[in-house]
Amino acid sequence: MLLLTAVALLFGFSSLYSYNRDLDVVQYVSATIKAVGWASSELETESLKFDHALTELMAGTNDEANLQLRFELLWSRIEVLLKGEESQPLREQPGMMPLLRRFRAQLVLWEERVYGLTAADRAGILALQQELAVYRTLTREVNVESFSGANVWHQLNIIQDIRVRSMLYLAGLLLSGGLMLWLLLRENRSNRHLAFHDMLTGLPNRMYFYQLMGNAITTAQKERHRIAVHMVDLNEFKAINDSLGHEVGDRLLRVIASRLRQAIGDQGQVARLGGDEFVVIQQRLADPVEAEQMASHLWQSLSREIRLNDGCLSPLACIGTSLYPDHGTTMPELLSHADTAMYHAKHNRQSAVQLFELGMDERRLRRQKLAVGLQAALEKDELALHYQPIFRLDTGRIESLEALLRWQSPEFGHVSPLELIAVAEHHGLARALNEWVLYRACRQLRQWQLAGFDGLKVNVNISPTMFMRGQLAAAVAHTLRETGISAAALVLEITEDTSLWDTAGSLDTLHELRRIGVEIALDDFGTGYSSFSHLRQLPVNKLKIDKSFVADLSTDQRAFDLVKTIVTLAQSLEMAVTAEGIELPEQQQRLQQLGCQLGQGYLLAKPMPAEAVAGWLARDGRPYALSV
Repeated sequence: MLLLTAVALLFGFSSLYSYNRDLDVVQYVSATIKAVGWASSELETESLKFDHALTELMAGTNDEANLQLRFELLWSRIEVLLKGEESQPLREQPGMMPLLRRFRAQLVLWEERVYGLTAADRAGILALQQELAVYRTLTREVNVESFSGANVWHQLNIIQDIRVRSMLYLAGLLLSGGLMLWLLLRENRSNRHLAFHDMLTGLPNRMYFYQLMGNAITTAQKERHRIAVHMVDLNEFKAINDSLGHEVGDRLLRVIASRLRQAIGDQGQVARLGGDEFVVIQQRLADPVEAEQMASHLWQSLSREIRLNDGCLSPLACIGTSLYPDHGTTMPELLSHADTAMYHAKHNRQSAVQLFELGMDERRLRRQKLAVGLQAALEKDELALHYQPIFRLDTGRIESLEALLRWQSPEFGHVSPLELIAVAEHHGLARALNEWVLYRACRQLRQWQLAGFDGLKVNVNISPTMFMRGQLAAAVAHTLRETGISAAALVLEITEDTSLWDTAGSLDTLHELRRIGVEIALDDFGTGYSSFSHLRQLPVNKLKIDKSFVADLSTDQRAFDLVKTIVTLAQSLEMAVTAEGIELPEQQQRLQQLGCQLGQGYLLAKPMPAEAVAGWLARDGRPYALSV
């Protein structure tokens, strides 16, 4: 702003200077026009030009040739005035002829000096200018003494006209200068907004956020209160962009930004750091509980369904929160700890909101090391699959085996499947891990079939990442061709929330899988975010009741009623139901009583290594032929 003001003032001063320069020109022109005749003014002009040529030579802005040319023109002008008929009135003026002859004689004396002058001869130039000054004064006096009264009034009118035009010119300059300043100020405001705000959402960008964060910390230090930093991230946003297009992705980001603004209100500020990462600054907290309440409020606001032209989206966000000064007193500390908490929220199945806790950094470092180890394990084929049988509850016969991932890390020992999958999802290894599990499970099933157990199926869990990126159908078809198993022998287990991110895209993927011939089971049913209307649209074959419902089946009447409702619903939709986590005989009996067809759990059979399955099948399993 100061720079723009300085520019405007400079423009104003330059306008005034131009106006004054116009007045000087008027005076000079007036003096020239008032001369008696054209000849005398030309003499004075040539004298001036010769003097200027001397000055330019001394200043180095022109050369000796120019000086010599001006000298010759001046000499030529005097010769014309001495002899030309048009110059007769001038020669008749008292004292003019002696002046002209004296001037010509002086030129003859100067000739050798002029042609010998150089830019370095400063003294010679100054001496010549001093001698020329006498003749410039004389020619000037001739013009002044030649005035007539009639000419004076005429020239005064001309001067007045020039002044009026100069004033108009000055007014135009000032008006255009003011307009330029207004345009500059407006453009400056626009550029400043673009420089500090995200063009898509209108929120403060990363650069502006750093300023806001610095101001918030400074204010909190002075006023001795807390602030909270909420880091917000959308799960699988890239997959949405890839499957539905950037137009839908942009709309989702705008909706998220609007909901965050409305949720925080006047309690803080929202910024977009880039991609699908947002950050919320909550100011003037009296208690840490307020931060947890705000984080939950933000998550609830974001989780509302977004309707599209051909379906809907249920955004799944995760939020990590850090507090000033509890978790850090500097911006890097607060942002790092909020990001760490967000990372844990992303991989916490119990809650998508997480307040930073001491020790989280160590757990994050563990995840990073696990990612490096998992990459190496995939390359060296060091992972393993265990298999847990799934039985028909009415006959006790085995129907299929669910492939369960196992990893014995050289550095960390046994790594739980949930942690392993979370690491793979976060570090971009999900697709490679999915393909590894799918191929190994199908290849193992083929080996069992060749050994005589040809009535088996294998259940494989599918990662949300692979499902949402539209790669699943092609990967399944390729694996079936490579291993040689029938599509009817493969059951893909897809978690409930995975299939409902994008109803239209999910349906396309599921229908493609069904056309291939594989079965689809909706895993962990009852724990996701779907509704019965969603379930009616999905072309799945089976529902798997989450073990949390089965655990309370014999002790909680509400759990019993819920399982009964699910079984009845599945039967009406011609879907088979599998109950997970059967550990007590009472649970099995109640499930059979409710008409649940399939079950798995420690009561029936525990997961076992692949090499132990064949012996177990020969001893305890009773496979039956597939009905295709």
